Amino acid sequence: MSDPFDIFPNSYKIDFLKEVSRLNFNHSRKLALILFYLNFYFLYSDYCNYREGLWLPGSISGYAVLFYLHAFLGLMMLVFLSFTYLTRRKPQKNRIHFQNLLGIFFPLFTVLYSACVSINDQRIHGQISVFILGSFLIAINNYLNPKLSILIHSLSWLAFISGVTYYQPNIDILKGHYINGTILVIFSVYLSIILYRMKRNDFISRKTIEQKNYEVEAFNNDLIEVNNRLEESLQALDESQNVIFTLASALESKDTYTRGHSERVAEYSLQIAQKLSLSLHEQQTIWQAAQLHDIGKIGIPDAILNKAGKLSEDEWTVMKSHPGMGENICSTLSFACEFLPLIRHHHERFDGTGYPDGLRGEEIPFLARIIAVADAVDAITSKRSYRPSETLESALEELTRGKGSQFDPKIVEVFIESLQLCS
Repeated sequence: MSDPFDIFPNSYKIDFLKEVSRLNFNHSRKLALILFYLNFYFLYSDYCNYREGLWLPGSISGYAVLFYLHAFLGLMMLVFLSFTYLTRRKPQKNRIHFQNLLGIFFPLFTVLYSACVSINDQRIHGQISVFILGSFLIAINNYLNPKLSILIHSLSWLAFISGVTYYQPNIDILKGHYINGTILVIFSVYLSIILYRMKRNDFISRKTIEQKNYEVEAFNNDLIEVNNRLEESLQALDESQNVIFTLASALESKDTYTRGHSERVAEYSLQIAQKLSLSLHEQQTIWQAAQLHDIGKIGIPDAILNKAGKLSEDEWTVMKSHPGMGENICSTLSFACEFLPLIRHHHERFDGTGYPDGLRGEEIPFLARIIAVADAVDAITSKRSYRPSETLESALEELTRGKGSQFDPKIVEVFIESLQLCS
């Protein structure tokens, strides 16, 4: 039969054996104390028998041997209680070994002693009530390992059978003692095993419940931690949104011609992202990046930013630095780390002639290619310091001419298709 502890950690079995050892020790100590005090009554009964002349000192009559057995019981209980007292004073790490030994000694002594008393009773009144009482008492009082229980009760049965065979002359009474003694031992062993297994199952149930409670508590703690992180993330997101709009507002206050530009580019970019069925996370990323795509223009001198005429070569070089400047500004924002490449590369061209790094085709981040299309549309349809605004149709014509050179053809087609559906 497999051990129920095989499916559990080895520590479960060790803890169970320690608990059983401690319980057997405590139960044995309490029962020994009861027997010790009860023995005074036994000795008083022996004294009464002596007064009635039923036995004499030095004799080996049944009543005399009964007195000797009672005196021996009192002495052994006193010694046993002394050992239990000393064991309880030992350090915790050394105590378990002595508790285990005493927890085994007491049931073994008790059943053997009860067998001896019943053997002696064959010389007085022929009863075996003490053997019955002792066997049942140990089966109920101590949680004995099944193998140990079988061994202890078997030894007591052998002693009992041998003793009554020797001292009981009546064959019919002897047969009854054989049958009753055997049934008694079998029942006591069975009862002991049942109680031991019930205790073991109760221990496993308690441990399992404790483990489940621990897992539930750990899970709850994880949920609390996740919830706290979520709250922090939501708070950080709110703060991030505030930073985004603050920076975008700062840019628009610097260049009146670009007022609302970042927001419109964000709306166009989000429209394309939704048409492409991008994930919610990608949609959020491109929306944030589009809001900040031109933030580097904060570092561009007003004279260049608002110049009505064509920029000189040096001025154009300064103007082309704004994607890199925007990347540097947003690099200090923890939430912006993911879309820094979109800010840096939104002016790259599909044919590789864009700036700042001259990336070509698939080298350009996909979301940056979307922003490039959205940025061009709003730039064409918005009034600038150097030209008036143009119609959306003109912007779409410009996108069509720039497919494959300035813009990703697929994204251009998706944007035009999304406008047609809206109209």
